[in-house]
Amino acid sequence: MLAFEPITGVLHLDSLEILSDRLILKPISTEYTRYIFEEFNEEVTRYMGPSPAKSIEDTVHFVEQAIQKRIANNDLTMVILDRHSEEFLGCVGLHGRSTPKTPEIGIWIKLKAHGLGIGKEAVTLVYTWARNNLQIDYFTYPVDRANLSSRKIPESLGGSVFNEEPLPRMNGGTLDGVIYKILP
Repeated sequence: MLAFEPITGVLHLDSLEILSDRLILKPISTEYTRYIFEEFNEEVTRYMGPSPAKSIEDTVHFVEQAIQKRIANNDLTMVILDRHSEEFLGCVGLHGRSTPKTPEIGIWIKLKAHGLGIGKEAVTLVYTWARNNLQIDYFTYPVDRANLSSRKIPESLGGSVFNEEPLPRMNGGTLDGVIYKILP
C-alpha cells in the first residue's frame, strides 16, 4: 500500500492539530460521528459525489474507515472546529488514494457556516501543512462546475483546471466535473 512520504522525520497524523486564528483542524474521531451524521445532508452534498448517510451506522462506518486510512498514512480526514467555541463546522481531507504524491483535497462545511470563508481557510491550512511536511508533486481538487464558491478555493492557491470530466455521484448520476491542479 502506498502512503504519504514525509519530507523529514516520521508522520504522527493521529496527534496532528493545525491551527489558525479561527480554526482548529484535528483528525477525525468517533467523537464527531453524531455531528457528521446531522450536518452532512442533502443540501451540503448538492455539488458532491458522496451522499448523506442513511443511518448513524453508515456514519460510524465512514469514520472508522477514515481512521484506518489515516493509520495507513494514505488519507487524512480532519474535523474543522471553531478555535474558540470548538463548535463542529465540517470536514476537510487530504486523500492519497493510490497516488499519495498527488493527493486530492476535499472539503465540506455545514450549512450554518457557509459564506464565512471557513472552507478556503481550512483548505489553505491543509495545503500549507502538506506542502511543508509531505513529498507532494501536486494536489488535485475536483469540483462541480456550478459550485462557484468552491471553485474559488483552488484558484486562490494558484490552481488551474487541468481536466474536465463527469464525476460519479454515489446516489447515481454525475457531476459536471472540473479538476484543478495545485502546485505545492
